[in-house]
Amino acid sequence: MSETARRTAQILLDTGCILLRPERPFVFSSGWASPVWLDIPRALSFPLARAALLDGAEARILQEVGFAGFDAVAATEQGGIAIAAMLAERFHLPFATVRRRAQGFGADAHVEGALRPGARALLVSDVTTDGRSKARYVRALRAAGAEVTHVFVLFKYAVFDRLVTEVEDIGAKLFALATWDDVLPEAAARAALPDGALAELRAWIADPFAWSAAHGGLAAPDPAWRS
Repeated sequence: MSETARRTAQILLDTGCILLRPERPFVFSSGWASPVWLDIPRALSFPLARAALLDGAEARILQEVGFAGFDAVAATEQGGIAIAAMLAERFHLPFATVRRRAQGFGADAHVEGALRPGARALLVSDVTTDGRSKARYVRALRAAGAEVTHVFVLFKYAVFDRLVTEVEDIGAKLFALATWDDVLPEAAARAALPDGALAELRAWIADPFAWSAAHGGLAAPDPAWRS
């Protein structure tokens, strides 16, 4: 675990962003049930946490993409807007928002803001579970004339990767500050989460589809999930 990943895990735990509710599971838009939900925008309410996350994000992005690898920052709607706007300010680059559903007409109907044709846009969001929505945002940016080869999120669930690879399938690389592999050891070392709930979280991570099926969610991805 890198120091940045450890610090990110600490922030999520300290600011109460990890909501564990195995007795009343959360259901993702995919239909999969989960014992956990991440409220990452909550962390941005704390100035020290916000600064640390931005520092980590800036360093991770430059490490992964390079200083000359992008010339615009695009945010996914809702959770991605705040962090992407602050990063665009740090990088002194244009900023735009990508909507899940078209808000206008033409090729850029999904994009709010000005992106020049051929702009190399870094797509930024707060969290990703299975990556499907991020792939849709990438397609929308490309339809508007931008180039997109990297997607950055503060947190990646990294439990559906063996089946869900759509972002990679369309030629973009998704990377993050931290995953559950970073949070679990930190939570255990600090006794930051209730033992029973933590055990349920571990069980879900080990086999998310079996856990989902046992708690009222889908047992496996819908065969039409790529459509």
